[in-house]
Amino acid sequence: YNEYKSYLSQGMVDCKLFFQEFHPGRFVVFSSLLLFGVLLSFKLDGYLNASYWIIFAPLWIWKITMVIGCAIGIHSYITTQDLGPDSGTIADFQAMLLSTSIQMLLFSFEACLCYKLVYHIPHMQWYLVFMPLFLLSIISVVICGWGWKKERPLDLELLFAVNMLQFVMLVLRLEKLISWSWQIILIPLWIILGVCSIGVIYYIALTAILLCANDVIPSRAPRTAASLLYSLANFCLILFLSLLVSRLDHTSNEQSFIVLFLPYHVCMGSLVMSSFYQKGGNPWWFGIRDDFCVFLLKTCPPIRIYGNVSYVFVARGDATATPVAVEQPSLPSQRSSESKSTLSKVIFSSVEIPD
Repeated sequence: YNEYKSYLSQGMVDCKLFFQEFHPGRFVVFSSLLLFGVLLSFKLDGYLNASYWIIFAPLWIWKITMVIGCAIGIHSYITTQDLGPDSGTIADFQAMLLSTSIQMLLFSFEACLCYKLVYHIPHMQWYLVFMPLFLLSIISVVICGWGWKKERPLDLELLFAVNMLQFVMLVLRLEKLISWSWQIILIPLWIILGVCSIGVIYYIALTAILLCANDVIPSRAPRTAASLLYSLANFCLILFLSLLVSRLDHTSNEQSFIVLFLPYHVCMGSLVMSSFYQKGGNPWWFGIRDDFCVFLLKTCPPIRIYGNVSYVFVARGDATATPVAVEQPSLPSQRSSESKSTLSKVIFSSVEIPD
């Protein structure tokens, strides 16, 4: 405890936390959405003369990556014979299959939307384009019930489950069955963003309480960074939707889409950075069957050597500072042999037996 406290007072950079808190799935999703937003803004302003099939390429890469990862995970699950009936990895495998089904329905919507934008087919109504999203919302409600029962975190499924009304209103507006302004059409989305804002404020308050605590909590730094990034992402998303609604409701507004999408880029960039402070992910994707950090250290020797270390910075003029050894933790398989050698050094001063 005292050694860890001295690390905090002198300044410590723990590189292994950079990999331990990394969420590869969210990194792929938010990176794809960020690149898609950049290409779409240039396309709408006429600076990029490319087909929408190319503009949607980052989304195709996202879905292809998910399908390949699921296929490898299924093959790994079939060839694995050491799983018990009560193993938690079975729930992880089921979650991977459900997530893949969600991705495929989302891919169907994106393909229909791209097809309509490219070929301008008049008989292809908007309700047919949004039909995969309607089905996706219904399935997401069922998946959310399963996830709460299994105590599993759900992000994308919950997003689609609560946006069913928003999809209906978008179809009615695009089909010109209603002539309401876009500010009214997006009321369900404004409500969801308001609830998200309340959640972000609660998360910031919880982080502030942890920062004010006297005890040394190792997870305080990731929580602080994540709360700041989520706050920035929520604010930028609200700003982006406000600018977009103003642009759609006032046709005389000639604001550039590149400028309009700047808050969206900042929002997605913040979410990409937050993926390094949000540990998680399904171990069955790509058949890893292990923590992503451990898998990365096993498969990449350079990262094991140069990234699996902790650096302590001591002030040059600090005469009272004492040199602290740099820690380079080993893999779990290597730590097992070390723990046996250090087990005999543990001394128990007293043992109390309850009545």
